[in-house]
Amino acid sequence: MIDYPDQPVTFIMAGKLQRDTILPLSGVPAIDIPGGNLVYAATGMHLWGEQAGLLARVSPDFPFEWLERLGVLGFNLQGIKAAAEPFDMRWFAAYSDPQTAHYENPLIYFVERGLSFPSALLAYEGNPSRPCSKNQYEAQSIHINDVPVAYKEARAAHICPIDFMSHKILPSILRAGNIQTVTMSATPGYMDPIFWEEIPTLISDLTAFMAGEDEVRKLFQGRSVDLWDIARQLASFGPEYVLIRLRDGGQYLYDGVSRKRWVVPAYPVQVDDPTGAPDAFAGAFLAIYRQTYDSLQATLCGNIAASFVVEGCGPYFALDAMQGLKEARLEALKDMVSEI
Repeated sequence: MIDYPDQPVTFIMAGKLQRDTILPLSGVPAIDIPGGNLVYAATGMHLWGEQAGLLARVSPDFPFEWLERLGVLGFNLQGIKAAAEPFDMRWFAAYSDPQTAHYENPLIYFVERGLSFPSALLAYEGNPSRPCSKNQYEAQSIHINDVPVAYKEARAAHICPIDFMSHKILPSILRAGNIQTVTMSATPGYMDPIFWEEIPTLISDLTAFMAGEDEVRKLFQGRSVDLWDIARQLASFGPEYVLIRLRDGGQYLYDGVSRKRWVVPAYPVQVDDPTGAPDAFAGAFLAIYRQTYDSLQATLCGNIAASFVVEGCGPYFALDAMQGLKEARLEALKDMVSEI
């Protein structure tokens, strides 16, 4: 593992790292590139001027040099730990439209597009959607002792989708230190009616809980279909804010204290690769919320971060955005917000 210089830690972000192969909507395929929700969340946070201590478990054969750019940008990488045993970190997606991704049988999509099948995907079995375990750790699960001592002084944290066990233990571990703000994005594997009894405890200590429209509808199957009612019920479990990501990339923002409701649309751009947009949103949201304590401003800035990510392929594309463009987009997006 490469040694990186220590950096002061104000934020912590926990999540997954991956080896991605992506067939975007247009442009050149990305073969075996840095990926995972953690690196996209870091990109979103950096776009709005903040850095974090990163926390993840990787296979021993993961190419740590892929993270050098994040180290140069000021992210602390002491929390990136190699697991004792190797595991498959590959992930594949082929997009047929901005809202439709295909994760299985990659050979089909390479053939359809007249592309040579990459050796990086040989013997790839895919990542089928499946429920999380309620009591078993997974290969990329975060454990109690994974948080470095240097991270104990952090004041705020975001937890990307990982698994149920990681999400069960992390909020209480983080709150035990100096952390005052904890946000978390739902893991699809537990957004299921079989986890209904666990959800109130799981999200009770959060400042903000984030989930996709399809995820919350599945969780509330048979209980509610109205997204605002779903947001209200989730907020009643403890989170100050509930953010529901719409299929088109916009957000429903519900303030559980004031009961105010806002619809924040996605910033309109030409989408090339939707991968990582929700995670870039989450990283930006936390950065701006801690700067302003304004959830609406944080949501706006999160959507702007997502707009840069989807315009190109790979997690670092958004870091090359033209100077001043994010501020211009932010001003334009403010006029599109609706308070309900």
